[in-house]
Amino acid sequence: MASITSIEINQFRGIKQLTVSDFSNINLIVGDNNSGKSYLMSLLWGIENLGVEALLGSEYLESEETDELSEWLISQMKTAIQKKKHIAPLEDISEMLSNVLNKGLEKNKDNFVRRIFNSDNVSIGKLSIDLGDFKGRILDIELNEQTELLSLSIDSREALEVHRTIVESKTLKERRYFNSILIQVLYKSIMGIKIVESDTQRIIYLPAARTGFMLTKDIINKVGRNNTFNLPDDREKFTPFVRPINNFLDIMGDLTVGQKKNENYIHLAEDIEHEMTDGTIEFSDMPNKEVMYVPDGHKKGIPLRLVSAVVTELCPLILILKHSDNIARFYYEEPEMCLHPQLQSRMGKVIARIVNAGIGMVITTHSDIILQHINNMIKLQNRKDCDEICDRLHYGKEDLLNCDQVRVYQLKARAKGKTVVEELSCGENGFIVPTFNDALDSIMSEAYEIQGDLHE
Repeated sequence: MASITSIEINQFRGIKQLTVSDFSNINLIVGDNNSGKSYLMSLLWGIENLGVEALLGSEYLESEETDELSEWLISQMKTAIQKKKHIAPLEDISEMLSNVLNKGLEKNKDNFVRRIFNSDNVSIGKLSIDLGDFKGRILDIELNEQTELLSLSIDSREALEVHRTIVESKTLKERRYFNSILIQVLYKSIMGIKIVESDTQRIIYLPAARTGFMLTKDIINKVGRNNTFNLPDDREKFTPFVRPINNFLDIMGDLTVGQKKNENYIHLAEDIEHEMTDGTIEFSDMPNKEVMYVPDGHKKGIPLRLVSAVVTELCPLILILKHSDNIARFYYEEPEMCLHPQLQSRMGKVIARIVNAGIGMVITTHSDIILQHINNMIKLQNRKDCDEICDRLHYGKEDLLNCDQVRVYQLKARAKGKTVVEELSCGENGFIVPTFNDALDSIMSEAYEIQGDLHE
């Protein structure tokens, strides 16, 4: 989330209070079972993926409260039309931007959460977003006279285009409709999130139950799933899936169409195949495009239902890296699933290579091994003899990390379903997770006591 300084969450599924600050390349959510990790990650996925309208609500976007912001934006666009190019400081409207965003969230937060989890049983006490300091930040607007399109960009990031006629006076209803579009464009540029869920930018959720979904995805009716999300507000029946899972199933289904390989990420997929699956994951030439595993040294593929759990767990990640483009971020639940400790270490290596290729990651994990690999890469980066050790251990620059690339949040379950959340700091040796260490200390203490008794 490019320009979100922090997200504050209160009274959400046992989480009394949590501030998620400074999204980085790798964001690890660790801690006890049933502490709310998956809920938290689904909420963060929703903020980034569902879009500005889902966050604020269509009614609020077309309300009197947003008129002042849209009027400022239209005035800047009119100036750009006259001058062909115009630069406007965002510092002038920083308070207005924050107020519009968070007043909208306050009014719409329950609907937003319901949209993610498709349930009336999930609620949230507070959801607010801090956009940080706007000092020195600018809105750049440029008119293309041939196409009559106005190009809007924040801090020279990806430009978004709207037609110049959007600034013309219309009826109140029409004006507010078009103003809502402008506001969504503005917040997309500032926050780095989607305007609507159908935006081409890929925010991909990989659920913990991905093996089961991969083996049954063709049985699950896509149309039926989507229709359940379009039922009226007084609906009594709900889909069995939360929206991130529904999105995952849609993405996996869409991969079978065209099967164009993306050269930007295919090397990452091939790294996983080489180091972890001892074979390749491909689609068959059959009309149903069945996922097949081709072991190294073989030409004939094996259906996914007949291969090991390691392959089925990794195949969604491999196929997405091979066939998707414009991947902004992975939300990855428990990447250590079904992996031997040696492969968990290699998964840590995969995570580092993915983020160094420009793809962000939010991860829930119980793996102290993945964390230790990340810590190793942080410490290695800071060593004076880094190049020498990399040569000896067969690491490259794409494997290294620094503290600024990683955030770790620990969730610890307490009595009465409450969860304590702590952001962990990076020390000389990386990140230390108390819940991991406590569990290891406990089992080692048991081992010493049992072994002592045996030798008496």
